[in-house]
Amino acid sequence: MRPVSLVTGATGIVGSHIARALEQSGHAVRVLVRPGSDQRALSDISADVVEGDVMRPDSVLAAAQGCTWVFHAAAVFAYDGDRAHAQAELAVQGTRHVLHAAQQAGVRRVVVTSSSVTLGSTSSPQVLDESAVFADPQPAAYVTSKVRQEAVAFEAARELGLEVLAVCPTLVMGARDYRLGPSNASLANYLNDPLRSTFLGGCNVVNAEDLARAHLLVAQHGTPGQRYVAGGENLRWEALHALVSELTGTFGPALRLNHTAAYLAAAYVEAAARFAGRRPFVSRDEARMACRFYWYSSARLQALGWTARPARAVLSEALAWVIDRGHIADSVRSRLKLCPELEARHS
Repeated sequence: MRPVSLVTGATGIVGSHIARALEQSGHAVRVLVRPGSDQRALSDISADVVEGDVMRPDSVLAAAQGCTWVFHAAAVFAYDGDRAHAQAELAVQGTRHVLHAAQQAGVRRVVVTSSSVTLGSTSSPQVLDESAVFADPQPAAYVTSKVRQEAVAFEAARELGLEVLAVCPTLVMGARDYRLGPSNASLANYLNDPLRSTFLGGCNVVNAEDLARAHLLVAQHGTPGQRYVAGGENLRWEALHALVSELTGTFGPALRLNHTAAYLAAAYVEAAARFAGRRPFVSRDEARMACRFYWYSSARLQALGWTARPARAVLSEALAWVIDRGHIADSVRSRLKLCPELEARHS
């Protein structure tokens, strides 16, 4: 009989790729999805779909019955303040519910999808690893929610006698992102920006398929109580945006925004969005973060045999998805001259 694994958050880019990787590795896959949720990301997976919600403990317990592993990837990934309460509730209470259900159902091991932001960031180029202690000034609500989630997960693991491990991805980019999360959206925002603005800080990017493989490796070979950074190349934002311009055959980056300029621009975007009754495409929290360095080492995960594709390949796949899904304005798309590797993915 094939082992059964439960995935929460399986309709999102991270959870759906975990579910797909599990199926490809021979696992029977069960996914917990909210009633009425968009399940397009699961269309090619033969998963046992169970309707429920991590905020409803009874539904999580029912879904966890008979499972060997649980992958908890459910999250509200957003930087607009409107969803801060939902983020915190899902990160803290949702995680508690999942871990208690896993323990009651006799699950052996739970892998929690955390975030590299729990390690913190730096004001100058420095590479952090899992030993880093979070001490960021003015953290965004999303960042705070992930820090709290990690603390709750490991505390509950000790209380319940459960094997819990955390995977800490960097900026996750790739295909099947039907909701267009902030990471892929940052590429669309750059191309749609007539000024092709860039920022002073730096980031790290990882492909969603590579991240899914990281989750399986951690489940198979990881040490309980440990967190594992899953990231690829560390890049300055200016270098990343220059690579995006090269891949799409366009100009830029043309304008480098310092912290103050980025913050003021985001404040204007937020005010205009509120006036128009829509969500802003960028927030002040994101502006603050873009001028810091989120550079990390994945040496601990690499010791388990994990590898990540280079940034160029990560961006090629993500850009093809963003363009194919119509997230680039027609007036901009018509002027792009996609490089051969991107054209091949796009077509």
